[in-house]
Amino acid sequence: MSDPNLETLASPGAGRGNADVAVELAWKMARLHGTPAYVYCATALEDRSRELLGVLPRSAAPRLLYSFKANPLPSLTAELRSAGCEADLTSPGELAAARAAGFDLSRALYGGPGKGVEEYDAAIAGGVRHFSIESRTDLRRLSSAAADRACQVKVLLRINPHAAPKAKLAMSGVASQFGFEEDELRSQGPEILREAGEQVDIVGFHLYWGTQIGEVEALLASFEKTVEIADELTTILGMDLQILNLGGGFAWPYAHAGAAADLAALRDGLERLHAGAGPSRQAQWWFESGRYLAGSSGTLVARVMELKRSKEDRWFLILDTGIHHLGGMAGLGRIPRFSIDLLPQRVVSVGNRITVDVVGPLCTPLDCLAKKLEIPTLEPGDLVAIPNVGAYGATASVVAFLSRPAPVEILHRGGEVIAVHHLRTGHEPLS
Repeated sequence: MSDPNLETLASPGAGRGNADVAVELAWKMARLHGTPAYVYCATALEDRSRELLGVLPRSAAPRLLYSFKANPLPSLTAELRSAGCEADLTSPGELAAARAAGFDLSRALYGGPGKGVEEYDAAIAGGVRHFSIESRTDLRRLSSAAADRACQVKVLLRINPHAAPKAKLAMSGVASQFGFEEDELRSQGPEILREAGEQVDIVGFHLYWGTQIGEVEALLASFEKTVEIADELTTILGMDLQILNLGGGFAWPYAHAGAAADLAALRDGLERLHAGAGPSRQAQWWFESGRYLAGSSGTLVARVMELKRSKEDRWFLILDTGIHHLGGMAGLGRIPRFSIDLLPQRVVSVGNRITVDVVGPLCTPLDCLAKKLEIPTLEPGDLVAIPNVGAYGATASVVAFLSRPAPVEILHRGGEVIAVHHLRTGHEPLS
């Protein structure tokens, strides 16, 4: 909620030298709309889109798909659409968000495991014509839905390769619910293709190795392996390969200040890879990104509620935000908690520092964002910012836990507000 005391804090930029402009503007937005606030910068979305599109191989007529799971906010995704991205979707809610953002759904890709006939039917009715298929069961269900609609759809077979990548979260090369096994397609591929039905055209392959692949060499190695596998399977299956989705995994810092590694060297490597490819050279190459495209745009601004001393001379900085707003899919300790960078707005004298555990307002000791973090000594009412949380922030957290309000979400360009949102939580009666 808004707090008149916030107006007494130092104005943006005061005494901060070359502090990040995006964070300065985030504090401005929070003073206007209250905290906790996710503040998204449209310029950052445009910059990241331009950077990624600029390193993709022009010879492959590439498409860049934005992964809605990173952040489905319609006003934010509309900016990515305007910057040249298509939609990568995995749920009815993401489909609705893409429609609201103005995406051409006939150019979107819809995928993910565990889809029923009803979901496929709804996606086809909504205009989706490209699907990534994880299994023979998925293929049969999509074929049934397409036949019922008398609608022609195109399918990419997702592949789970043998080897795992150098990624922080591997989604291929391990036992997984994702994709056909390589050997299954080698031994049973022709039979699988015959199960497609008359309304389904199998036109390509899809591999996604993992997330947060931070080095150009590692990215190129995964893409090279993708092309190798696609070339081999295209020959074995006698396919007309039209689309090769090479996935992504482009890294960006999470809840820490900074930027990603320079990807400029990726351009020449991908052009060489395309020039030397076999059957894959005839296909259009698609790439995906969520974190890289959206991560830098977002700053979470929170308010200090209390600085509290406890046993053993431990100090706790209590904020009006916590894991329900910035869980990063950690949920209630399901995966190891991350650390964060906490940027204070109020100018604090040098040397006046304290070591704290950063916690939120939830009634559980699991509500901890960082431990033993050294920060300036802050006071109730001070604003703090957590950078690089435009991806896997609000909708990746346990927003409904303890039934506290969701954070406000603000999209701006250069300090001019484009849209303000509030994620709904609570129970909707069905009868």
